[in-house]
Formats: sequence, C-alpha cells, structure tokens
Amino acid sequence: MTCEIRRLTGADVALWRDLRLEALRIFPANFLTTLAEEEKRSDADRVRMLEARQVFGLFLEGAAAGTAALDPEPAPATAHRVTLNAFYVRPAFHGGPGARALLAHVIQVASAQGFVQLELCVAADNTRAIRFYEREGFTVWGRLPRSVRLVDSYQDDLFMLRPLDAAAMA
Repeated sequence: MTCEIRRLTGADVALWRDLRLEALRIFPANFLTTLAEEEKRSDADRVRMLEARQVFGLFLEGAAAGTAALDPEPAPATAHRVTLNAFYVRPAFHGGPGARALLAHVIQVASAQGFVQLELCVAADNTRAIRFYEREGFTVWGRLPRSVRLVDSYQDDLFMLRPLDAAAMA
C-alpha cells in the first residue's frame, strides 16, 4: 500500500474540512471542537489555521485517509514540549499501517524540530486509542475528571506523553 504524509497548506482546505467534519460526525466525543462549531467555521478561517499550524495529511493509495496536528507550547519555559492534536484516521483504514505511519511521521518532525516531549490527551474511555498510543511509546501521566463537558455528561481525559530525546529514553 502506498503511503504519503505531507504538511497540509491552504490549498488543501477542502480536503481538511471534509476530514474534520467526518471525524466530528463519527467520533464527536473525541475532539474538543463540536460538529456545529466546525460547520460554522469559514474556509478562510480554516486556511488561516492551516497556514499557522503544522497539520499533516495521510494519503493511502492516493486517498485522503487521516490527519494530525502538532501544536508547540507558546511560552519560552515550555517551548521544549509539543502537543499532538486532532489525530484522526478514517475507519476504513483502522487496523492498517496508516495510523502508525502518521504518528511516526509527526514524531520524526517533532524530534527534528528539537522538541523533547510529545504530549496528548485522550478520552479515558477511548480504549482503542489508548492502546494504540501505549504501543507507540506513550505513557499515561495523569487523569483529569470531568475534563470535557458533553451534551448530557462529562468525560474524563487521560494525559499521555512520549519522550523524544535520547536522554529521557535511556
């Protein structure tokens, strides 16, 4: 299976919009943005987001299969850390090599940019994602009860991290 991963730009706005809307329809509890919020966002706003952030697209056999974003910490004292956000792979590609390739790519990019720690948060009941991240070297370092307010309940989040520097790996 041919796999391509590349940084998305403003020219990819339609592709990214479609992936985001699909992700929010299928897995609404797994993202902080709601479907209604994303549907209200203009393509001009999405272009600005793509140009300001590091958003990557996963393409398998030429088809858009997933997306992930890297968001550095803004304060100088925490600038060694980067957060993995909006990680999504289309269900048709679950269980295949795409998710691992996408995560490996963002890990390589973050390492090459000098970050020493990759962080993420995941819904505490999203066992499939938690197992995936653990297999890829992430560990849970905390749990925030009622982290996210859903329509009729609250969701706990797990905070996970993966060291990227050799010193932490030794």
